[in-house]
Amino acid sequence: MGEGQDVVLLHPTPVHHAFWTPVAEILAQKYRVIMPDLRGHGQSDAGEGPITVRKIGADVERLLNELGIRRALFAGCSVGGYTLFELWRRMPERISGLAFCCSKPQADTEAARLKRHEWIESIRLRGTGDFFEQMLHTLIGPTAQRRFPQKLSEAREMMQAMSAAAVIAMQEGLAARPDSVGTAYTIAVPCCVVAAAEDPGSTVEDMKLLAETVRNGGHGAEFHVLHDAGHYAPWEQPETVGPLLRRFFDSVVG
Repeated sequence: MGEGQDVVLLHPTPVHHAFWTPVAEILAQKYRVIMPDLRGHGQSDAGEGPITVRKIGADVERLLNELGIRRALFAGCSVGGYTLFELWRRMPERISGLAFCCSKPQADTEAARLKRHEWIESIRLRGTGDFFEQMLHTLIGPTAQRRFPQKLSEAREMMQAMSAAAVIAMQEGLAARPDSVGTAYTIAVPCCVVAAAEDPGSTVEDMKLLAETVRNGGHGAEFHVLHDAGHYAPWEQPETVGPLLRRFFDSVVG
C-alpha cells in the first residue's frame, strides 16, 4: 500500500494484518506499507512446532529478501513488537527505525506462562471459542469497547481466521520467548515507544522501562502514553497512532 520508503507493520495475536489497515492508510500517503500475516495468522501457514519470535523474525527477513527491501522502518504491536527485538538481534543493518506499541521487553512471568498453558489445555479440549471471547475483552480496552462496540465483532472475525492448532503453537511460542531488556539496551536506531493506560499485559511501567533502557544505551526513544486505550491501541485509535507514527517515521527519514 502506497509508495515511498518501506514501512513494515507487524500485528498482534490472534488477529491478522488487517489490524493495521486504518493506520496504514495514513502512512501510505508517504510510505510503501507492508502488512504481512504473521506465521499461523490470517492466510499464513503455522508450520511445525511452536510459533516462536525467532521463527517469525526469520519469516520477516525472508519476506524482505523476496521483496528486495534492503532497509526499512518497522512498527509492531504485542507479538509484532516482540518480533522487533528479534529482528534487531538478527539484522540490525536492515533497520532504520523501530516503533513498539504495547510490547514490553520482559519475558513472561511464571504466572503468565502458567496461564498460557491453561489456555492451551482448554483449547485442546473445547476449541478456541472461550479463548477468543476472553481475548476480546482483555486485549481491547474498556473505553474502545464502550465507544466502538462494533470493534468486538470485527476483531472476533479476524481471530476466527486462526486455527486452534495455530493458537496453541503461538501460545507455546510466547511462553518461551526470551527476555529482551538486554537487547533493548543495544538498539542503535531511533525508537518510538507507545504505551496504553488500559493495557494490563504491557503496562505503562513496562513500556517506560523499554524507553528508558534504549535511552540508557545511548540512543533516542520517544515515549507516548494513550490514556484511554488498551493492548490493541493502534487499532482502537488509528486516528491518534497513525499520525504519531507518521511524525516519528518522518523524523527518522528527514
